[in-house]
Amino acid sequence: MNVTSKMFWTFLSFLAFLLFITAIYTKLYWLNIFVIVLGLLVNKQGMSILFPKKYLEKKNIASEK
Repeated sequence: MNVTSKMFWTFLSFLAFLLFITAIYTKLYWLNIFVIVLGLLVNKQGMSILFPKKYLEKKNIASEK
């Protein structure tokens, strides 16, 4: 999988969600450290790939303010 592909970032976000659900059900709350790291990674690196139009509009509105 290529890091610039939408499928990669979608997989990573579902992986974070599944790890979160697993941590809740198994009460392994330390597993949420990995969930937080994956979530931040998707937020910072993958948002422009997953939501290109919406991300650019939001960024332009923020820069105008």
